[in-house]
Amino acid sequence: GGAAAGEIRSIAVLPFENLSGDPEQEYFADGMTEELIANLARIGALRVISRTSVMGYKGTRKPVPEIARTLNVDAVVEASVRRSGQRVRITAQLVEAATDRHLWADSYDGDLRDILTLQSDVARAIAGQIKIKLTPRDEQRLANTRPVSPEAHEAYLKGRYYWNKRSEDGFKRAIAYFQQAIDADPTHARAYAGLADSYILLPVFVYAPTAEFLLKARAAATRALELDPDLAEAHVSMAAVHEMEWDWPAGEMEFRRAIELNPNYATAHHWYGIHLG
Repeated sequence: GGAAAGEIRSIAVLPFENLSGDPEQEYFADGMTEELIANLARIGALRVISRTSVMGYKGTRKPVPEIARTLNVDAVVEASVRRSGQRVRITAQLVEAATDRHLWADSYDGDLRDILTLQSDVARAIAGQIKIKLTPRDEQRLANTRPVSPEAHEAYLKGRYYWNKRSEDGFKRAIAYFQQAIDADPTHARAYAGLADSYILLPVFVYAPTAEFLLKARAAATRALELDPDLAEAHVSMAAVHEMEWDWPAGEMEFRRAIELNPNYATAHHWYGIHLG
């Protein structure tokens, strides 16, 4: 059933506006969008629209109620990011879909090393405003942040930016950036998962020996899971590896584990849907 009047149980994060004045920073704004979506997706009781669905609104000026009706959500988050050197400011506001009423707005300033904590703070504040009761598991997911190497995080964001291009050049550049992130921080589990995802999809876009990419994808997915056994992205990567090996039961088990860990992770549902098809 849908939410009762005034309740917010579904939300869309619109693409962050890049206020840096530098078009080369678009990858950073897109990365902030994706990561806030990922943070909100950790809240089990909240339905969060996927990155793929919201990125079509990048740069548009459509009214919030119209966007909300199209996406079938109760509320929308509009946000911007301004980066200057090693400092970053995130400004976000929550808008009720039915009334176009601003429910909350705030700004968050910090160092790039604390960017994951800033994003978690924004997600936690939004959860508080929409009166979603966080379970102990939700709290643990949102609190699971640590200082990150700015170099590693920036390379990771660039990797996902190019991975989302879905092209031969995009995947090759993504691999280079994910490897750069790993070189800067060998404990970066999400970078290993991104590397695995790139090796999984690259053969679809370029004629190449699949077996060679499979070995590399398996090694990267295995390392991601070793570093963070509760990372949904890593379980999806490993599921896809099993699929490439024609091990359907093992693939299904990994997909189901990923969805259990993060019920709102869109890629898990997308690839699992292909598996079931």
